[in-house]
Amino acid sequence: MTDQPAAPPTRAGRRRARAALPRTARTLLVLLALVTALVAELVRASGPLLDRAFSSGVSIAALTALVTYAAPGLAMTILVARLRVDGRVVLVGVGALVAVRIVLQVLGTAIGAGAELGMLRYGVGLAGTALGIAVLVLVAAYASGVRPADSPDRLAHGGLVAVGVTLGALLGAGTSLLLGTWDAVWRTGIAGWVVTVALAGAALALAWRTRRLDAAPGARGLWVLGPWLALTVMVLANPAFLASQSGVALPLVALALAASALLVGTAVTWQAPGLPGGAVQRATPWGEALVLVLGTTAIFFAPAGPALLGVAVVVTLAAARVVARALARPAHELSWVRLAGSASAVGLGTVAPLLVYPLDYDVPLPFPNGWVLVATALALGLGGVRGARAAVGPATEETDPRPVAPRLAGVWALAGAAALLCAVGATQVHVSPSASAAPSPAGEVRLLSWNLHYGVSAVPGVELDEMVRTIRDSGADVVALQEISRGWVLGGGGDMATALAAELDMHVVFASAADRQFGNALLWSDHLGELDDVVRHELPYGDGPQQRSAISGTLDVGGVPLRVTSVHLQHREENTPTRLAQLEALFAAEPVAGAYVLAGDLNAEPGWDELAATEAAGLTSGQDVAGDPSEATSPALWPRHRIDWVLGSRAVTFVDVQVLGSVASDHRALLATLRVTDG
Repeated sequence: MTDQPAAPPTRAGRRRARAALPRTARTLLVLLALVTALVAELVRASGPLLDRAFSSGVSIAALTALVTYAAPGLAMTILVARLRVDGRVVLVGVGALVAVRIVLQVLGTAIGAGAELGMLRYGVGLAGTALGIAVLVLVAAYASGVRPADSPDRLAHGGLVAVGVTLGALLGAGTSLLLGTWDAVWRTGIAGWVVTVALAGAALALAWRTRRLDAAPGARGLWVLGPWLALTVMVLANPAFLASQSGVALPLVALALAASALLVGTAVTWQAPGLPGGAVQRATPWGEALVLVLGTTAIFFAPAGPALLGVAVVVTLAAARVVARALARPAHELSWVRLAGSASAVGLGTVAPLLVYPLDYDVPLPFPNGWVLVATALALGLGGVRGARAAVGPATEETDPRPVAPRLAGVWALAGAAALLCAVGATQVHVSPSASAAPSPAGEVRLLSWNLHYGVSAVPGVELDEMVRTIRDSGADVVALQEISRGWVLGGGGDMATALAAELDMHVVFASAADRQFGNALLWSDHLGELDDVVRHELPYGDGPQQRSAISGTLDVGGVPLRVTSVHLQHREENTPTRLAQLEALFAAEPVAGAYVLAGDLNAEPGWDELAATEAAGLTSGQDVAGDPSEATSPALWPRHRIDWVLGSRAVTFVDVQVLGSVASDHRALLATLRVTDG
């Protein structure tokens, strides 16, 4: 690999060398960041796509995920087998990744227009995820061969990789914030296309600039990019996760991510120990690993609060430093066999935590599933310790030991771009509701109840625009939602509660269930005023396998207080005793009195004991008295089961109840028009 010659060994020359990264290093730094942003998006997108496999059972889903994430080794073999890894190979790999990403956007747009292309998107999306990880490993290995002139202690070896992938992940977080926390692959309008073309086009242009570069030995220990990618995609660069886990509004989370990007740039330029290559050596590998592990533990197990955002920033810096140390061992030649093995290791290291963590909600683990990500952080930290022990020696005598502040133009430009996107994204996730639906006649309200399957449609995919269109066209004043995701990678990583409220100009309250990223919600139009007496109910766990909850609140409908509850009961057919216990606990906390509506997924069909319990509590099914009792609601494509209900007290009169035809979830929605009285 060629680069600019070293600066003269004089003080003035050394300062000029530190004024900016050499052109080759700048190009590869930004290319690595763009590829990381694209790959992080594909990893998040693989969650909703893999949901199709979950419908065939946990074992089939696990096997499909493992095959998908082991396949980067095969993709790498196809790209580089028996070739000399140089700039042309990098260009081919990035070009293939860009082509797949554009095809996914085309398929998403076509599916949004009604085409039956779900299976094709499923295959292309999973293959693209495997290819993306392979290309990330290829570019990271290639970039790690760059050693900036006169700077052996800064951004050398894995340092360039650590900076690039960290800022790339934050860049991706910024673009998702611009789209309401949803990746461009799920936004089929012009905004999604603009983001896709901008990222893909810039990556391809930079790869073109590397086409004439020679090969050079690359870093060892690339496997650490697997656990780093899992921790970053799920937590550190996931705005929805950080918002739901901390309980802080998304705009503040966006600003915290912007601060992280700026701190990354500052840590590099001031040679601080928080990021790769600092001359200040007070931080030890074991200390950095400890910060990483303790910080991750705090994120998952500490009480919600703004302090968790500060912890996340510290963990982000520690993770970058650990990656740099892990990749600091003496380089190896970039053989295709080694690269293929590294690619599969990174893929499996990525999917293992992302697969085991949600497994707890179907096959309970013998410990809290947050420890899975803590173990991931521990593996990453130990990789950094191992790399530090075998790293190259200290800086040469010609290196200026003083902590001056070099103007690393490439780092600052990239950090500034990521920070700017996050800051602008803060304005796009602010919920400022206004009256979205025309006021209903006095004493009358339209209520929609829908299990949204953590954002995954029957296609599968995330059809957010279709969800919004269905709710808006229904004219609903109140929306009771179940299985709402706020950062679940299985659901695409977005914040459904905030996104739907913002798109529909409605208020929203959310109640967690399985974890802080999954639960139930109530949305209501501004013309109904405030939702009073909001209560989250934790329902009995019973036989499991998942914690369930309900959320209740009171609205003023034509001067009459209406109590509305959104509920989701345990899902296995044999769980009738658990569901009965959950209903008993709910009615004890929320006695049926006055105008009362219970809406949600009861996972119980007509004639079951659960419905007898609701009748005994004084509730009547709206669909049975004002709709078609023969219409089923699940699964959405070919409904066979009637398990979604809208139930009302004697003070509620159902005027009309419809089962809507949207397949934006695996359930169909119920729309009820009801009239309330003081009875």
